Amino acid sequence: MSSITYSERIKIKTFCELGLSNIQMSDRLKRSPATISYELARCEPYQAEVAQTDAEYKRSRCGRKTKLNDKLRQIILNHLRLSWSPEMIAHEFKLAPKSIYNWLNQGKIEFSLNDLPEHGVRQRRNLDHRSKYNQSLGRSIEQRPIVVNRRNRIGDFELDTIVGPRGHSKAVLLTLIDRK
Repeated sequence: MSSITYSERIKIKTFCELGLSNIQMSDRLKRSPATISYELARCEPYQAEVAQTDAEYKRSRCGRKTKLNDKLRQIILNHLRLSWSPEMIAHEFKLAPKSIYNWLNQGKIEFSLNDLPEHGVRQRRNLDHRSKYNQSLGRSIEQRPIVVNRRNRIGDFELDTIVGPRGHSKAVLLTLIDRK
């Protein structure tokens, strides 16, 4: 179940003033008796405001602790000033690039994102729009030497491949023909 709300803490304070037991409080709030016991242990005597402040403080401190300390902050800042990219820094110091970007966005490292190397420049992949099946790896038949076209010599081979059905198999049939 979720955390105890501020309104529930006010009810717990009222129940304490009325002298109800932990089990009676848990029945009325539909919470576990252990939850009520933990809540009452936050402060003696129980005060809803103090308990709420304590809960908010502990909630703010929970979670994974950051690796960023003053020394690491200075190292990252120095490397950024030397025009290193966050990816290069992350690789060098065994960090996640996302962590460095998060620290920059949160202002934990005093460096503008606009000053990063190649900020805003997207790397475009060199896309070849020809079909992969139409691309030949060797020379075209039209570029065949005239001597081979005469078919006078033994050992002039013509090579071709036949690709199997798409999606079903990666099988390829290779044909070699002596042009003599």
